[in-house]
Amino acid sequence: MYFPRSLTNVILACFVLSAVPLVVALAELAFGLDSLAKRSQLSVREAEAASAASRELREVTGKMERAVRQSIVLEDASLIDGYRKLDGQLEQALIRSQSLPLADEERAALKQLGAQRTVLAAALRNGIPEVAERPKLVESAADLADGAAQAAAMLGRVTEREVVTLREMAARTRENWPWFLGVAAATALLLAIGFSILISRPLRNIDRSIRKLGRGEFNEDIAIKGPRDLRSLGERLDWLRRRLLELETHQTRFLRHVSHELKTPLTAVREGSELLNDRIVGEMSMQQTDVVRIIRDNTVSLQRLIEDLLSYQQHKSASPQHIEAVEMKAVIERVVREHRLEMLSRAITVQVRGDAITLMGDREQLRVVLDNLVSNAIKYTPRGGSVRIISTIDERMAQIDVEDDGPGIALDEQERVFETFYRGDASAAGNNGKVKGSGLGLAIVREYVLAHQGHVFVVEPGKPGGRFRVRLPLDLTKGDATPGLMTAPSAAPSSMGDSIAA
Repeated sequence: MYFPRSLTNVILACFVLSAVPLVVALAELAFGLDSLAKRSQLSVREAEAASAASRELREVTGKMERAVRQSIVLEDASLIDGYRKLDGQLEQALIRSQSLPLADEERAALKQLGAQRTVLAAALRNGIPEVAERPKLVESAADLADGAAQAAAMLGRVTEREVVTLREMAARTRENWPWFLGVAAATALLLAIGFSILISRPLRNIDRSIRKLGRGEFNEDIAIKGPRDLRSLGERLDWLRRRLLELETHQTRFLRHVSHELKTPLTAVREGSELLNDRIVGEMSMQQTDVVRIIRDNTVSLQRLIEDLLSYQQHKSASPQHIEAVEMKAVIERVVREHRLEMLSRAITVQVRGDAITLMGDREQLRVVLDNLVSNAIKYTPRGGSVRIISTIDERMAQIDVEDDGPGIALDEQERVFETFYRGDASAAGNNGKVKGSGLGLAIVREYVLAHQGHVFVVEPGKPGGRFRVRLPLDLTKGDATPGLMTAPSAAPSSMGDSIAA
């Protein structure tokens, strides 16, 4: 498909081509109005000529009749000369009348009038006729006047026809103009829609590609189709994707190596602190005991952080290894049992309700997903609060909600909480700053959910109480869902089950 060199050319072509139908419609209207104006001028001239010819026929034939009667009554041959002048005027009037847009009947009347003029002129060619022929001559002059009156009346129809023609042209112009305008507007709209699609499609692809880069999805090539400058931008984005993928690979390798290298000396430090704490090397004073305890607690925290790093590197982009039918109720009960002591120590209750769900997936990865979500909920739930696990089936998707009574997730953190090492403001502000963690749990949840072609997102961000929702396809082999990280509005589960308390 051909694309212009730049987006500016596409926009310019859009404006030009969209304006063409409107210009054509305006030109058609101007042409119609110009034709109507010219026709009006012609009609006025023809109506004026018809009126003048009608008036002249009546006047000339009336004078000719009077001249004939006077020449007979007065027997004055000089009056015949005046008649011949009037006859010439009548002949010219007939010629001018023939040039008008006449109907067949009107041309026949003028032709008959011309024949009467010829007969009368022949009778007077040799002067005043004999007494016996004079009545016939008077009758011929009277017939000529009557024929002129009839022809003049018929000429008046020319004006009427021109008026009707003008009205019809004006009506056609009024009727055609809305059609022309409608077709032009529809054509311009279709062109505008076509060009908007042509422009917006590559822009949407660029926006989608940038969002994928922001979510850390670097495996899919970026190819933008469109004008040359947008294709060049797509090539730059693909170069950026490859660069980010390379940096992420280096980062992963670095973290893995550093984590392994730190474990050996840290293990020695911890073992030494344990020996000192167990007084294997002898008794210690109270201050020494406190120092050893601080060293031991911090080495334990540091070792847990290193183990989380190693676990995250192992889990990152890990695809399900053992696909089998997994009963989520059993997985949930196992996770609850593993956290029972921690919840009992803080008087936290857990409620499990909803549908019994069986889906195809990796049992261990699904357990880690629920374990991390429940562990996160317990961390942020105040003493005496509750954690709720709700499972439902919605549109061939398994939906599991994990809720807590903590401070909740801020609007600007609903996507960042799934990023590596991000812990959010609630970790410092909530629970008087006592919540600790490496910021890797939710990142691992996202990796495993994406590996199962599912979604994980925060429900009702900005409100008290954290609520995470996981949506997984019931059958992973059918690919019912497109993986992604998204934000969705809240939706209360439709079915409820039993509740259990820790």
